[in-house]
Amino acid sequence: MPLLITTSESADRCVQMTLRGEVDCATAPELREAINEVLLQRNPATIEIDVSGITLLDSTGIGTLVVGHRIARDLCVRLVVVNPNRFVARLFGVIGVADLLGVTADDDEEDHSRWPVPAQRAVQVIR
Repeated sequence: MPLLITTSESADRCVQMTLRGEVDCATAPELREAINEVLLQRNPATIEIDVSGITLLDSTGIGTLVVGHRIARDLCVRLVVVNPNRFVARLFGVIGVADLLGVTADDDEEDHSRWPVPAQRAVQVIR
């Protein structure tokens, strides 16, 4: 699945970037380019990257978010990741980038709407 990136801007110089699809070694350059474009052309105070629509996130995608954060920080721009599902939030915590990317623990165990939907089985098992 390709990566779709949409951006919008609010009056307070906050740019929201919404990601849909896969963020992996094939699509990470698109994300890097989109972050750079926002930093260079929109003069934001904050960039919020909404990851609620991602279906796959590999180490290259995570690295791209971390590098984007560091570049933004060097330009005095706040970059945060918002709306991660539980798996992504836990992954960020395990590898130690949750605090850096602004991802906080979610204690609401009853909110299953943020869990990813399992893929359909490609093969049906008949017994």
